[in-house]
Amino acid sequence: MKTFLNGKEMQFVDGGYEYVFSKPYKRSNSETIEKGNGNKLYIQMYDNGVIIRTLIGEKEVNTLINRNVEIDTKNNKVYILEKDDEVKKHDDGSVEIIKSSTD
Repeated sequence: MKTFLNGKEMQFVDGGYEYVFSKPYKRSNSETIEKGNGNKLYIQMYDNGVIIRTLIGEKEVNTLINRNVEIDTKNNKVYILEKDDEVKKHDDGSVEIIKSSTD
């Protein structure tokens, strides 16, 4: 299974990745749309402005997030960043948010 996030291929992980939001949210809404060809479009919307769209097909999964992201391959996490965030990547594949926006 091929997996893409914001246009870049990434390693497939059984069970998926956990999203870590730099800017917390209080409410969210999601919807799944079944396509006629067997594909599914899963849309997640959050009150912090983040929108995640995932197209699940037979051989690949494509996810688009309307923010910059960093992937923590050690802990299977996707950090969803805000514009002022800075991150540090470690040699072991983990990611650390150094500065996070506060608004």
